[in-house]
Amino acid sequence: MADITIIMPSYNKEKYIAEALNSVFMQETTYNYNIIVADDCSTDKTTDIVKQYQAKYPGKITLLTSKTNQKLYKNVRRAYELTKTDYFCVLDPDDFWIDKYKIQKALDFLEKNKDYTIYVTDTIQQMPDGSRKQFIKRKHIVDSDFNDFLKGKAALGCTLGSTFRNVVFKNGLPDKMINLVSPTNEQSFRGDSFRTAIHLEKGKAHCAAEEDAVYRVTEEGLWMGNSKLGQNLLTANLYKDLWIYFDKKYPQLLLNSYNSFNSIKHSLIDDLSEIKEEDKILKSVKKLTDLNNLYKENINLINELKSKNLPLKYKARLFLYKKLSKKLEKKGLI
Repeated sequence: MADITIIMPSYNKEKYIAEALNSVFMQETTYNYNIIVADDCSTDKTTDIVKQYQAKYPGKITLLTSKTNQKLYKNVRRAYELTKTDYFCVLDPDDFWIDKYKIQKALDFLEKNKDYTIYVTDTIQQMPDGSRKQFIKRKHIVDSDFNDFLKGKAALGCTLGSTFRNVVFKNGLPDKMINLVSPTNEQSFRGDSFRTAIHLEKGKAHCAAEEDAVYRVTEEGLWMGNSKLGQNLLTANLYKDLWIYFDKKYPQLLLNSYNSFNSIKHSLIDDLSEIKEEDKILKSVKKLTDLNNLYKENINLINELKSKNLPLKYKARLFLYKKLSKKLEKKGLI
């Protein structure tokens, strides 16, 4: 049985997938690994290329095909369902690893440190013209926990820089990932931020200050290819959906969602003008309205959280204001 599963969700990536697969098969490691390619009904030669690699490396690749395009969440979810190894990671087929010891380093650390659920490395960003620059670069090794995530201070990486201890999917998918309760769940649950949050809630993350992978920027990217409004909406809904996923146990997630929503409001007209298609504008407005209604329903909780998060000097002023207000009320002056 393999020690780690590399999940590769694909759709029309015939130009890149061979490079991604080669970067896995170049690995020099004492650990066993297997690859699950979940193909979402590609119309190009992606699956033909994967089948060639299956013939070259018997027993190393599981190819999941589909008769219809399911979109990313349903496509990657079926790979999660098959992932029973102790560890897993996700490598998008338009990205690739550049360190032949990537698997060895990650699993060596996680094997020795059982209280950690994520091993994170830095990455290099490759632009459409082929030029490269630092994407996420840290000078020092950093550890983070879930409280850091709640405060927005966790030192984390992107999809291809993260290796996970399989503490969530090994015993089956959580019910909330199967029976979705919100129309925004599919978008929130499909990517690395959700994957990171649900694993960080069960352990710590170790971030090694080294670059071992290349993130390829393309126009089809779910984040880079989105408008500013779309990115902000994704963030606001992610925090909101995580708040509900964790049974509202972490109210800071709701406040994070509210703060992301407020950042949208300041430039809403400009952001909407970036979107050309009318149906996309209407969908964005619907999402904004739904979020706004949620915040209204929970405004007391949000205000309480906002007051707790104030800097000390502002807390002191608020305390004095409330105390003075009560005195003035007793005297009938307000």
